[in-house]
Order: sequence, then C-alpha cells, then structure tokens
Amino acid sequence: MTYQEIDGVRPAFVFAKAQGPYGWLTPYIAAIAAVDEDFSTRILVLPREERHFIALIITLMGDKAGDRDHVTAFARSYHRLSRRTLFESFAGPHGPAGILNLLPKLVGDVWSPARYTMLAEIFSDDQARKTLRHLKKLKRSHVKRLSELPMGFRSYAVLKKITKKRDLDETKFAIEAVRRIRTDLTDQAILKSLEGSRDNGIHDWVMKHYIAAPFPDAPIGTLDVAGGGTLMPLKDYKALQHAAREFSNCIRTYLYRVLRGDSFFYRYGVPVNADKATEASRDHGVAIVELRRAPVIGWVVHEAFGKGNKSIRRKQRVAILDAFTKAGIGAAPQAINPDAWFELN
Repeated sequence: MTYQEIDGVRPAFVFAKAQGPYGWLTPYIAAIAAVDEDFSTRILVLPREERHFIALIITLMGDKAGDRDHVTAFARSYHRLSRRTLFESFAGPHGPAGILNLLPKLVGDVWSPARYTMLAEIFSDDQARKTLRHLKKLKRSHVKRLSELPMGFRSYAVLKKITKKRDLDETKFAIEAVRRIRTDLTDQAILKSLEGSRDNGIHDWVMKHYIAAPFPDAPIGTLDVAGGGTLMPLKDYKALQHAAREFSNCIRTYLYRVLRGDSFFYRYGVPVNADKATEASRDHGVAIVELRRAPVIGWVVHEAFGKGNKSIRRKQRVAILDAFTKAGIGAAPQAINPDAWFELN
C-alpha cells in the first residue's frame, strides 16, 4: 500500500515502523496536528493517556488505518467529538468503549499495535476484563500473560502467581496436566484449587491432583478366594497408601502406572478368629497382588507378595490365581512378560 497524503502529511500504515518521537504512531500524530491547531501546539508534550488513546483507536481501525479518507475524518473529528464517540465511530466494531477506562492504568509509552490488539481481544472475556479492572497498573506483560492463559483461568489470583516468563509456561502446562488428570473436576473447580495453592508451588499443586485423581475402573471387582478371604481392588490413592503402610512396601510409588492403566493392585485378606477381631480390623492382610496389562492379551496376574515383600505360601498363591482365573484373568507367562514374578514352583 502506498502512503496517502492527508493535508500534506503522509501517515504510515499501522504496522509500519516509523521514525519519530512516538515511533509507529508519529505519522498519525502529525496528521492530527496538521488539521488541528490546538493539538499542534502541544504535539511534543502529549499526556501518556492521550497517546495511548490515539494509538488504541488507530490500531483498532485495522486496514482503515491506511485509508486516506478514514484517517482524515478521524483527524478532523479529534477535538470535535467526545472520546467515547470518537472510539465508537472509528474503532467501535473492533472493541467495546469500556476499554477506554483502562487507559489511565497503561504503563509506559506507546505500545505496539499487536499489544493493543491483544488487549482488545482479552477485554471481551468476562473473567479477563474483571482482572484488568482489578489491576492498579496495567503493563504489557499483564496483557500477554492473560492472553496466553487458557480461557477460564484468567483470574487476578492466577495472574499474581506469574512473575516471570517461566512461571507462565509452567502454569499453562500445569493447568493442561491437571485438566487431563482430574477428569472428575470442572474447570471452575480446578481454577479454585489453583487460586488456593501456595505461591510458586505449581509442582506441589500438580502432584496433589495426581494423588487425588480417580483411578481407572478395576479390571474385576471383589473376588472370593477358596478357603476364605477376599481379593479387594484398591480403587484410589488413599487405599493404595494405606495398603503400602500395612504391608511395608512401595506400591504407592506405582501411582502413575495405575493412572496410565498399566497396573492395578488388590489386597488379599482372610478372616481372623472372632474372639481376636476388633472394630478397626476384621480380617488379616495376607498379600498385595499386582495385575499388569500385557500387550494384546490384556490383564494378567503379575505378582503376589506378603508384608515386607516376603513370599507367601504356595497354597495361598494357588488360591489367588484360582480366583482370578475363574474371573478370566490368568497368570503372566514368562513368554509374554520375561519380568513376570508370579509362579507356583
């Protein structure tokens, strides 16, 4: 596009890099001064808010910022119309007039057109708009961070947690991770959790949700074992953690395998004598059984160990395997899984 003269002044297209005291905005400032004598007398001492006002309107003109008639009309109307009317007449289609209330907060000199465009875009988001209004000072970095945060997570409390670029990248990743982990939660619930987390504790926040994540469905429900006792699926992290303490093993560290659907754990308990039973425990923990998902075949019994990962009696192993086999889940043969530990010898 060739520059068009406006009363002897040639304004640059909005995205052109122009030289002058106001950078890319200089040609437009000159265009207004050329037709407005009062404006021309203070052209070098324009208040920051006024510079931002002109830059915002020129940016939101879009392609019309390079149109001779449109820019001429704006220049000649500058002191004849109120700011609100000017905005609605020349930039209204691309941004609500309420954005003008933010101008006194804008920090620094004239921003780039891209940043004003970004500001107008996030202003249309109710949550981001509340955050922008809550800020006492509005920096370029605030606009960029709010723009990059996912919709629904542009709250003031979340923005406060982001003090550098690395924080923004980590927060975005963490939000997406928790969204995938916590399929049982809405975005609103995840946001509330994030807002209540410790500052700079994004890693701990994600780990908290890993621990609270719902487990996949158990391969099979509770099974009765011949000779007495039951095989009970451990359906959440709390049960996994409790069993790890009871059996003095490390199965709680297998959380990721369970969440991925690669492993599932069962607790094998047998009844205790009635006179030894207590209200707190009415069975005796014998073993923790791990099922693993084998390629193509599906779930198989991988291992069974007692407390402290000690071996259990052969009779107990046979009973465990028999219960699972009747439910359609067999032992893991070495040919399928060389690391399978379940054997009856």
